Amino acid sequence: MTIFSTWEWIRGAGLAAYCLLFLSVCFGFVQQMNIVSKQVRLIILLAHQTFGWFAFLIAFFHGLLLHFDSYQPFSWREIFIPFVASYRPFATSSGIVSFYFMFLIFVTSDLVKKVGRTIWKVVHLLILPGFLFAAIHGILIGADTNERWVTIMYTATLCCFFIILSFRLLYAVNNRHRG
Repeated sequence: MTIFSTWEWIRGAGLAAYCLLFLSVCFGFVQQMNIVSKQVRLIILLAHQTFGWFAFLIAFFHGLLLHFDSYQPFSWREIFIPFVASYRPFATSSGIVSFYFMFLIFVTSDLVKKVGRTIWKVVHLLILPGFLFAAIHGILIGADTNERWVTIMYTATLCCFFIILSFRLLYAVNNRHRG
């Protein structure tokens, strides 16, 4: 009986990071719309930030574990440099790029007073392709992608992402026309 299987932890961490990123992105979209009270928006903002940080940390853990996997170990270069991995380079790189987008968002969020709100907002938009790259990574390289529940999860999260994004964009357009 194996007590610690890196393979199981890699898979679990990848799926957990993706789900947490999805929640963070959705809460971020909703938090920006004035459809709930200020108090509720503050709670949503806290959830957005918390889920985002945990998504980032678990994604980092996911990547680190790849170095120690006995079946398909990755070198540190393959883990941290896009398009260097010999194993499915596009699928691997989409996860790396998504991770770096999250990293840039967190750095600019912590330095928003130094970089300015305009740059912070522009960098924050990287989460849109970042989330899609995370989904592509999971769909193309995830060991559980053929499992029915995982297929349903990816389908549901991507549908929700595009629906909430559409509402967010419509909300922004309507507010511009009013203001």
